[in-house]
Amino acid sequence: MKRIIESTTASKLGWGRARYRRVAGLTDEEQEAVKRGDLVWFRFKPWHYTQSGFKVVTHSVHGWDSREPTPAEIAAITALEETR
Repeated sequence: MKRIIESTTASKLGWGRARYRRVAGLTDEEQEAVKRGDLVWFRFKPWHYTQSGFKVVTHSVHGWDSREPTPAEIAAITALEETR
């Protein structure tokens, strides 16, 4: 089962189709968790009604980026928040 990890150090740099968009500030442990397939996410202030306020960290040959979570991932994050 995937672990769900909130990053309090991650931040998004560049948005939309920006050429240099990326995620900065991930700890070594969070980077390893993403590579293992765990769900690492962070908060941001949404400015459009279609945004959830959460971003899920992704990794590719281009580096660290993020995406909007799926409805199932939002439910898992929200359930985790309710247990705190």
